[in-house]
Amino acid sequence: MKKTIAIAAVLLIALFVFTLIPQQVFAAPEGMVVVYASVPEDWENPCLWAWDDAGNGVFSAWPGGEAEADPNNAGWYYCYLPNWANNIIINANEGTVQTDALQTEGKNVWVTVKTPEEADISFEALTTGEAPEYVEKIAVFARVPANWDAPCLWAWLDPAGTNAFAAWPGGAMRLTGDWYTVKAPSWINSVIINGNEGSDQTADYKDLEQGKDIWIVVADDHTAEIYYENPDLIVPDITVHAYVPADWENPCLWAWSHPDGTNAFASWPGEPFSLNGDWYEISLPGWVNSFIVNANGGAIQTGDMKELETGRDLWIVVTDSDIYEYDYSEIAIPAAPDTPDPSPVAPQSPSPPPEPSAPPAEPSQPEPDGGNNTLLIVLGISGALIIIAVIVIAVVKKKK
Repeated sequence: MKKTIAIAAVLLIALFVFTLIPQQVFAAPEGMVVVYASVPEDWENPCLWAWDDAGNGVFSAWPGGEAEADPNNAGWYYCYLPNWANNIIINANEGTVQTDALQTEGKNVWVTVKTPEEADISFEALTTGEAPEYVEKIAVFARVPANWDAPCLWAWLDPAGTNAFAAWPGGAMRLTGDWYTVKAPSWINSVIINGNEGSDQTADYKDLEQGKDIWIVVADDHTAEIYYENPDLIVPDITVHAYVPADWENPCLWAWSHPDGTNAFASWPGEPFSLNGDWYEISLPGWVNSFIVNANGGAIQTGDMKELETGRDLWIVVTDSDIYEYDYSEIAIPAAPDTPDPSPVAPQSPSPPPEPSAPPAEPSQPEPDGGNNTLLIVLGISGALIIIAVIVIAVVKKKK
């Protein structure tokens, strides 16, 4: 009995100790996984580029989704992804350094990046404690006056008053290309852009649409214009016309904005053209400035036609994957190769058949051979006489 009680006590103590050990808990919604990354010290602002085996991407533009530092695990960054995205590239320094493509199998994964060419993958947790809760976020972009140093975003939910950041002046914005940017929870509907440690700021901008990326252009007088798409890319839609070789089946267009890398379509090979007379055609947003024409499921393609003028229709004539030309006005279609004249040739009148020659003369009937018949009769009579003579001799001998 005492032994049983002792065993039970040991089990209870072990259970108590187990509950004190930090467990890795993931607060991602269903269908999401978390990717943790530990990167070299000189890799700043690590990001994830992610896609599935069919080429469908998670993010619209390189370098992808920004990874966030885990406050409970120094040196580790995390990013939530949909579980169908089983291929990733970890990059940093505005996408100028990156790993090779890595396979995640659509699971929670820990990646230790040693060099761009060397990265170790673990499906066992390498961090401790509770994983940060998943929060859907949007990107807020801003352009500010030149004398605004270290711009920040202050954001909240009105009228509830829930703040997106812990303290004023808010989330520090970093310069990416021509815009300062920072992530914020998707539920915000009110913002202030500020600079110089909060001493310069815009007015409160409330009742914004929730769940959408925001672009804010701040003027020198601190007033601001707000957009829900990049104002640099707001141009009329365009039509791209293409003429391709006859053996290019199901031609498609791949299009993007260079150098920021924003793609017009979700996955390669892009969208198919529609045939209109001699030209294939497709309409797409006018902000694109780079194109690839491809066909046969993307197996054959032109090279990159990059940094063309935005907002202008385009004509592309493809002679071969390495030979093509384009212009902003219609190009003459190349002449078809020489072919035999298909018009029928009038048949010549047939020559009359030659006159038939006279029929051969009837073969002459052989004349009866009288000499031969006479010989046969003589031989027959002689034979008969010999037989009669033999019989007569035989009878006479018998009588004697």
